[in-house]
Amino acid sequence: MMKNGKPYSNENGDVDDGLISSHPQEEIDTVMNWIAESITPRKTPLDGHTSYGIKHLLHRDTGIYLTNNEFKDAMLQAGYEPVDPNRLNWHYRISKKSKAFALKVW
Repeated sequence: MMKNGKPYSNENGDVDDGLISSHPQEEIDTVMNWIAESITPRKTPLDGHTSYGIKHLLHRDTGIYLTNNEFKDAMLQAGYEPVDPNRLNWHYRISKKSKAFALKVW
């Protein structure tokens, strides 16, 4: 859900109201750059990938851990509005061909 224009989650009494701004500026810059380079917008919603799953891809690629709410805040700041802000895990209008979803070979 949104509260005062920011993401806010309260599931079974567990509040997640953290924002990306609570992280050091270097991490914020890395997260915002990752979103810009790894997520491609499109006009229609993408099923199968939510804020919760994408934040794990960010962690895999950068080593930076964000809560679901912090990641949702970063996506908002990057210009990605949720399809339905009342859901716990947000879907976005992003491409399945986004770099973030490419299989990583180690």
